[in-house]
Amino acid sequence: MVDNIFILAGGAGTRLWPASNRNTPKQFLKIKDGKSLLQLTLERALFLKPSGEVYIITLKEQMDAVIDECLKLEKGKEKIIILPEPQPRNTAPAIAAAAGYLRDKGRGGERVLVMPADHLITPVNTFKADAEKGTELAQKGFLVTFGITPLYPATGYGYIEAGEAAGDGFRVKRFREKPDAATAADFIKQGGFYWNSGMFLFTPDTFWKELEKSSPAIAEVFNGVGKRDSFRIEREIGTILNTPGVAGIYASSPKDSIDYAVMEKSSNAAVVAASFTWNDIGSWDEMAELDTEPVDTVFSVASGDNFVLSDIPVALCGVEDLVVVQKNGALLICKKGSGQLVKDAVAAVKKRGLEEIL
Repeated sequence: MVDNIFILAGGAGTRLWPASNRNTPKQFLKIKDGKSLLQLTLERALFLKPSGEVYIITLKEQMDAVIDECLKLEKGKEKIIILPEPQPRNTAPAIAAAAGYLRDKGRGGERVLVMPADHLITPVNTFKADAEKGTELAQKGFLVTFGITPLYPATGYGYIEAGEAAGDGFRVKRFREKPDAATAADFIKQGGFYWNSGMFLFTPDTFWKELEKSSPAIAEVFNGVGKRDSFRIEREIGTILNTPGVAGIYASSPKDSIDYAVMEKSSNAAVVAASFTWNDIGSWDEMAELDTEPVDTVFSVASGDNFVLSDIPVALCGVEDLVVVQKNGALLICKKGSGQLVKDAVAAVKKRGLEEIL
C-alpha cells in the first residue's frame, strides 16, 4: 500500500502554449469530462487509498487555482496538504521539502509515490497494481521509477536501461538522456529500454540517504525543515501548509531535477515496467490525438484532420493537418508533427520582450 502521495504541480507547461501559460499552466487545462489534468491526477491518487496524505507541491502564485481544483473533488479533500513554494527550484528541492517534512515528523519509513500533475494515465486499476509492485521494492530500500514501453523512437523523452531482475522490476543499469532519432531507434531495437515516466516511489529515509550522498547542498538546505515554524499547518480545505519563512530556504537551494540530483547517481534505483497507458501530453501533437469533444464554433470547408482549440469561431478552408490554438490573447498555428517547435516559438516571444503573453 502507498502511504503518501506527492503531486508535483508547479510547472509552466510552455509546450502547450498559448493555452498553457504562467497563469493557467498545463495541469489546469480541461482534458476529459470537463476535468483538468490536476483533478484527474487527484482522483487517481485518492483511488490508491493512501493511508497518509496527498501532498500537492505547487508555486505560491498557483495555490488559489490548486485549491479551486481540490474543492471540486466529491470526496477525499481532508487528505490533501498543499505545499506552496515561494519560487521554482525544480523537482529535487520540491520533493526534498515534502520528504523532509515527513521525515522530521518521524514518518521516514512510509512509502511515498511521486507523480506529476499533468500526466494522463489509464486505467486506474492497472495503475494501482503497478504502484503496489513499486511499494514492495521501496520497502526493500530501492528508489523506484516507472518505465513506459516505447511505442516509437521518441526523441523527447529520457530513457531507462533495465538491468538484472529485482522483485517485480529491474535494477536500473543507467539513465539515458533524450537521444537523437538514430539512438532512439537503436534503443528500441536492442530492447530493455523504457521511457522515463517521471514517477517515483520510495521512503523518505531512502530518498534522504541518497540525496545526502549525491546532492548534499540540497539536503543541507532542507534538513530539519519539518521542525521549523515556517512549515506549520495553518488551515483546512484539505490542509494548507503555510510557508511565510521559507523564501530564504528556497533561495539558498540549488535548482536541480530529481533525475540529475538523485536518480542518475544512485546505484540503488529500480524500474517497474508500466502496464498502464501513459501520456504526458507534452505537445500539441499528443493533445490532438486524444479523444476530445467536438467544437461547434469550427467551420471546416474542404479541410480535414485539423485540431482546433479556440475561444472564438474559426473557419478552415482548404487546409489539412493543422493545429490551431487561440487562447489567452495569442494564436498558434502549427503543422501536425511539428509540435516540438512550440518551445522555440516561446523562446522567440521571450526574445522579443513579450513575456506578458506567455
